[in-house]
Amino acid sequence: MTIYTFDDPGRLVSPILVAAFDGWIDAGGASSVAATHLAEGGRAIATFDGDTLFDYRARRPTLEIAHGRISELTWPSLDLWHRRIGDRDLLVLTGAEPDFRWHAFGAAVVELATRLEVALWISLGAIPAAVPHTRDVHVLGSASRPDLLLGDVEAGPAGILRVPA
Repeated sequence: MTIYTFDDPGRLVSPILVAAFDGWIDAGGASSVAATHLAEGGRAIATFDGDTLFDYRARRPTLEIAHGRISELTWPSLDLWHRRIGDRDLLVLTGAEPDFRWHAFGAAVVELATRLEVALWISLGAIPAAVPHTRDVHVLGSASRPDLLLGDVEAGPAGILRVPA
């Protein structure tokens, strides 16, 4: 049983996959906002099944109320987005960090990356730290090659991005 639906984008050119999730390792929304920005203008090609991955008691859907009436209910989501930038393809995996089935999720992501022939993987995160609000939020990064990241890269506690498939 697969935990995602897939809309095949066709043959991609050396796709780069950027992954970032909101949740614990996303201080100030730094990594998820960056990933969402990268995905703008793209389309979702894989959508993960929230009912199998999320604890809705801990991560409740949000309710929009307009003029005293319920106007929209938005469920937590986790999607793989595709967009073309120049002559390359960009894939962005972003949304809510799963609460459950980390191993199955990791295996599904590896399956998608293999199927789409991902050439490079870059993950983003931001560890919450007890620092004054006047200091920068440190963003964690990892990539398929160390020379792809510039600046200081910090290690920290494991989130879903570090779970082997």
